Amino acid sequence: MQKPGLFLALLLMLFPLGSAEARKKEEPVDTYERPTDWVPLTQSMTDLLNAGWRIIGFNDYQTEMFSDNFSSYTFTLSNGGKYVICFIVSPAMNDAKSKCRALN
Repeated sequence: MQKPGLFLALLLMLFPLGSAEARKKEEPVDTYERPTDWVPLTQSMTDLLNAGWRIIGFNDYQTEMFSDNFSSYTFTLSNGGKYVICFIVSPAMNDAKSKCRALN
């Protein structure tokens, strides 16, 4: 009488293996590069912020690899579903210049 129970238990243990095997056969993730908007803007970061854009991300990078050390700052701005990235490289007091690019 225990043989049907043992058979059922073995079947239940094999079922998860079968579904795991099925998951392994899924299509590979497509990692190819895609065209992305990278449109230069005529507005400065200050102009964008004054027009209502908000900073939603920030990153800074500093290097000491060269004789002239520099700092680079990257800001991600958003306004109504539009996104812009702005760069400021080695800003001096009262003399910072930004380069902004539209992403969409």
